[in-house]
Parts: sequence; C-alpha cells; structure tokens
Amino acid sequence: MAEWLLEAHEVSRHYPGRRLGLWRREQVTAVDRVSLGVTRGRTLGVVGESGCGKSTLARMLVGLLAPSAGDVRLEGESILSQSRAARRAFHAQVQLVFQDPLAALNPRKPVYRLLDGPLSVLTDLDRRGRRQRIVALLDQVGLRPELAERYPHELSGGQAQRVVIARAIATRPQVVVLDEPVSALDVSVQAQVLQLLRQLQQELGLTYLFISHDLAVVEQLCDEVAVMQFGRVVEHRPAAELFAAPQHAYTRTLLDAVPRFPG
Repeated sequence: MAEWLLEAHEVSRHYPGRRLGLWRREQVTAVDRVSLGVTRGRTLGVVGESGCGKSTLARMLVGLLAPSAGDVRLEGESILSQSRAARRAFHAQVQLVFQDPLAALNPRKPVYRLLDGPLSVLTDLDRRGRRQRIVALLDQVGLRPELAERYPHELSGGQAQRVVIARAIATRPQVVVLDEPVSALDVSVQAQVLQLLRQLQQELGLTYLFISHDLAVVEQLCDEVAVMQFGRVVEHRPAAELFAAPQHAYTRTLLDAVPRFPG
C-alpha cells in the first residue's frame, strides 16, 4: 500500500531445527509470508502469544535480521539491496526499543556515551553538537542532565527505559519499533512510559510499530492492530473495530483471556 511508511511484504524467516538425518534438518518457520505496514504518524500494534513471531518480525523491520523471503520497504523503497550509505540513512530513520532496558544498555558505558554512540555513527554532528543534543534528549524524556554520568546499574528500570527511548529518538527517526517496551516495568512505571511515548509521538510526529502481548496496553495506544498466530497475521484491522468485534477465532480467544474487573 502506497500510504505505508514502513512495510513488510510477504516476509518469511526460517531457522534450522532438529536434525532429520545425516544431510537434512527440520526447517522452523518463525514468520510466514507476513504483509503489513504502518501509516505515517500512526501506531500499529502487533499482538500474539509468546513465540508467535512478533520479535522476529520486529528485527526484520529494523534491519537486524534479513528475511528468508520477501521484502522490507521504507517509503516504498526496498532496504535489502541498499548501499552502505543508504543503510546508514535507513538505520537513522528506523530505530528499535527493546523489551529489557538494562539488557539493551552496555553496562560499561555511562549514559552520555550510550547516547553519543548513535549520534557519532548516524549523524554528522560534531562533538559540541552531540553534547547539546544529549542534554536536549535527556530533557525530552524527563531525565535530569546529571544522569548523563551514571551507569545503567545506577538507574531504575523506568529511568533505564527512558534512556533507551532517548537513544532511539537521538537520530530523529521517522519510525520507532517498540518490542514489548513496558513489559519489564512495574505497572505504575508502565503508565508513565506510555504517556511519554504518546507525548513524543505528538511532539515529533513519530510513527510507531508496537509489539506486545498486553492487549490492554495495545487498546490504549494503537490505531490499528495486527494479530499474529504461528508466524502469520490472522487479523489486521483498525483497533476500535477489532476490540469491538473481533473476526478471527484466535483474536476472540486472546480478548477473552484479558482480565475484566467490575466497574
């Protein structure tokens, strides 16, 4: 679809499984011919149980994994045969936020160096410009400037995830892919981080692809939802329609499993 900013077109990802003989291995399909995309300035949620292929899809969309088949496109242009310069530009435009913030941050580097890394590699800012950008980034995600000198183990989970988000928006990307970005956080901190993500989207015009198993969070944040089961998308509709009247049996099963509390 022409209006999609970032899209997967018939992408699959296979892995070798158990050995079936001297020369043969079982083929495990993590993602199976998935086509979906996200429109500029909007949020697409991708939901499903653990092991359904969500995270594998996320890594293909940001260029960390190559599809076994199919294509990934940004603004209609394939990323799979790009030159080194074009791939550098792509990585500046499409960023990933991981699930576990402490695992995503190098424990040997202070916050300043963690934020300086993508700026030095993916932008043309000089040292002074990068320093100014880091101060602005910390303020943008609600962190005090003195936190720039701290190491990841000195941060709370919520602070660490804000650093990860700051790193993701450092290069002024168009798209941020969020892989279970609040599942490792306490509930009260989850709400604060979700509010930050909404605020940044409004301020910066970001496009989000939001990977989650938490349907309550997806209902709050997403404009559209794609439901994955066994590596395939079984339903992809506007969020309000999907939550009001799910069409696929698996989607209904997921929604039935969401805890309901009397009001």
